[in-house]
Amino acid sequence: MVGFDHYTLGYLTFAFMSLTMLSGAFIFLNKNKKSFWVKMHIVLSVITYILMVLTILLVR
Repeated sequence: MVGFDHYTLGYLTFAFMSLTMLSGAFIFLNKNKKSFWVKMHIVLSVITYILMVLTILLVR
């Protein structure tokens, strides 16, 4: 099992933030607003928020 130190959580959080911003850009560029990217953006945003909270709690 992977150890969850603040470095691992920090890198995961940064990766998910990048993916969230990328999916947001795809929503902006897509003409059809009710698409796969809206759902993907919501899922990625929730995962990123949870990882950010875990990282903050671990560093404290």
